[in-house]
Amino acid sequence: MKRLVQLAASLAISGGALWLTLRGKDLAAIAAAAWAADHRYLLAYLLVLAAIHYARTVRWGILLEPVAKIPFAKLNSVCAVGFMALFILPLRLGEFARPYLVAERPRLRVSATLSSVVVERVADGLFAGALLVLSLLAVPEGTPNLRLIRGAGWLMFAAFGGLLLFLVLAYLNRAMAVRLTSRLLGTVSRRLADRVSAMMDAFIHGLRVVPSRRKVGLFFLLTFLYWGLNGWGMLILARGFGIQLSALQAFTVLGVLLVGVMIPAGPGMVGTFQYATVLGLSLFVPAEVADVRGQAYANVLWAAQLVQLTAFGLFFLFSRHIQLARLFRAPAEVEEELEEEEAEYQAAERGGAGTGAGTGTNGTPR
Repeated sequence: MKRLVQLAASLAISGGALWLTLRGKDLAAIAAAAWAADHRYLLAYLLVLAAIHYARTVRWGILLEPVAKIPFAKLNSVCAVGFMALFILPLRLGEFARPYLVAERPRLRVSATLSSVVVERVADGLFAGALLVLSLLAVPEGTPNLRLIRGAGWLMFAAFGGLLLFLVLAYLNRAMAVRLTSRLLGTVSRRLADRVSAMMDAFIHGLRVVPSRRKVGLFFLLTFLYWGLNGWGMLILARGFGIQLSALQAFTVLGVLLVGVMIPAGPGMVGTFQYATVLGLSLFVPAEVADVRGQAYANVLWAAQLVQLTAFGLFFLFSRHIQLARLFRAPAEVEEELEEEEAEYQAAERGGAGTGAGTGTNGTPR
């Protein structure tokens, strides 16, 4: 029932966004504009998407390196399947696919891999928020929707800035973070407090293993490359529709799109993706262009990403690095790991260790 409610909510969000995007529009003209576009630019964009996949795969491997050195072949397969799941599953539930698929108990726990994904997302969120806020400085005051978009950019930057602050504080004082969590939830349920505190303890431990300074520098370099490729690819595809964007304008549209897809929506991020893209374009092109060629561009942009991610995901789904049977065992295995972490946390509390031991019950590193 819970999943059905979540699915219904995601479909309602997608449906509402699609209605806002397409209401009063000439659907036949939009379809004609999509077919009339210069599809050589689409082929170029698909190549850029392949480069984007490679950049973010290598970048995630850097975050995982201090915990476990994952062979690139496996990392590539997991990322292909994980990003496909992220795109097609509703409410961004696919975020959990990569941490689970790459984990190898007991050597590499889900809590450690999940920590790496959280760090990755916080870095991306801060970068996207800063990108949008700064790029909007070049947009003339009085431009339609400017205040709405600027407010969304600041909200995104503040939200991920708050997350970064929490991660830093948790990294510096793990005991206090876990103790605070336990006290807050203990007034509601002792079992809930123990379970969440154990999860927090394991999660923060995963944050404590950070790459070397050189690897951190490489991570940020790849972050710039990753988002640079995204903006450049959107600029290239726009030209196929006769929409001439400058580099700054393309990155502004990218920033608006990132804010839009942060909203949990239905499968494929449909609706929010198109609405945010057209909203970003409306800052720079006349309404008649945004309503036809802009709509066609937004939908082809979405379809290209869907095709690329699905094709890569399905291809690697049946590789030797992905165990399909594990996908069906996921709920049971994650529950088992949570119970292990809770038992370790309670044992450490009883032993006076404070916030948990540095090793698991079998002596393996956490």
